[in-house]
Amino acid sequence: MIEDMFKMTAVEISQAIRDRQITCSEVIEQHLARIDETAHLNAITTRFDDQARQAAEQADQAVQRGDPLGPLHGIPVTIKENIDQACASTNNGVKAFAGLIAKQDAPLVQRLKQAGAIPIGRTNTPEMSWRFHTDNTLFGQTLNPWNASRTPGGSSGGAGSSLAAGVGYIAHGSDLSGSIRLPAFCCGVLGLRPSHGRIPFYNATAVAERPITIQLSSAQGPLARSVNDLKLAYDVMKGYYDLDTWSLPDIDEDKIFPNSVALITPPGADPKINEALKQAGEVLAQQGYKVENTSIDFIEEVYTRYTSLLITEVALQKESVIERFGSEQLQTIFEYYTQLVPPMDYHGYAQALASRSHYHRLIDQFQRKYPVILSPVCTKNAFAAGADIKSVESLKDIANTNTYLGAINFLDLPAMSIPIHDTHDGIPVGIQLIGPRYGEEHLFRTAKVLEDNGFISSQLAPAPSAMM
Repeated sequence: MIEDMFKMTAVEISQAIRDRQITCSEVIEQHLARIDETAHLNAITTRFDDQARQAAEQADQAVQRGDPLGPLHGIPVTIKENIDQACASTNNGVKAFAGLIAKQDAPLVQRLKQAGAIPIGRTNTPEMSWRFHTDNTLFGQTLNPWNASRTPGGSSGGAGSSLAAGVGYIAHGSDLSGSIRLPAFCCGVLGLRPSHGRIPFYNATAVAERPITIQLSSAQGPLARSVNDLKLAYDVMKGYYDLDTWSLPDIDEDKIFPNSVALITPPGADPKINEALKQAGEVLAQQGYKVENTSIDFIEEVYTRYTSLLITEVALQKESVIERFGSEQLQTIFEYYTQLVPPMDYHGYAQALASRSHYHRLIDQFQRKYPVILSPVCTKNAFAAGADIKSVESLKDIANTNTYLGAINFLDLPAMSIPIHDTHDGIPVGIQLIGPRYGEEHLFRTAKVLEDNGFISSQLAPAPSAMM
């Protein structure tokens, strides 16, 4: 059982704990050892060895007493450095925030713990979670466990890297412009960006409200190595929370959507990615889905508008936040962004923000016909580590591959990055499955069809020694 632990899912481990085939303490000890073995990845930035061992001991006692057990009882999880966790620093990768200690858990952390999960560490993120690559002056660079020369993605790069290396079964991430799906794509695991408001967000440590575009487009979500684990984590995290003004009450998700799929294979995408998309379409067609090759003709407009809004809002915080607290690295990357996407004036900003409802109507009409969309996560595979800060031209090339990442946030669609049985240049190949707004259940059902038919494959990255 212990030898096979890292090949198992959270659902399987949870059942083994209930059946008393393995103890929570054994599970936690193996994962703490795994953190040691993968320390060179620099994915786990803060460890909770003592707290995790104590929690595991208490969890084992609950099993022995026959107490009711939560769905994640004894399951090791990781939490990103940008969300409140009691007695830990909410530093968001920024040196100046290293002493910002949370007094209480954010709602999703509360829910994970209440479900029985045991946090074993916090995961690395770029400064202010604002890069496609995970590196900062507080903790340093996180490596991709498949190939150290390639990025693990950002901003949840520590979450994707550690999970792919076998640390924990579920990782928390956040997604503003693909920050869950990109690391999942780069590291060969699954990652879910749910609809806005599904999983509540509230940091008591926050000193100011976030700009409106970020409020409307950012989402919290899980990464995992199987569809069942991803669904389990989502179910635990979701639900109304009164301190999140955008939080949704539980709503009926039993709406029946037609099993129609839009297959999008952009002409400029890597052939391996387009081939994977076509294969996914074939699997779904064999299982009774109606799959049609098509395109979303307004997707580039959406991505451009969204990027312009984000850069404009961050520009307004340049003096008060970026120049005051950010390192030279962060200031450089933001300077590159403003060269690529000049901040808008008030009139342009107001128009771009107002256009959100227009694009929502367009995508809602599109998804009346095609509730599920198969698209690239990125049109190119994981870029070279640090390439986003190499030059303006390099950042432009990277940004141009990410249309189907950022646009999905502005359109507020649930989307999942899924890996397949293939690698390219030593890096896993992945695609994106996009569902209808507030249609997470339909998205999960479709993903499960792909997984049950052998299409989804989240493999552990090579043994740590293989990278040394």
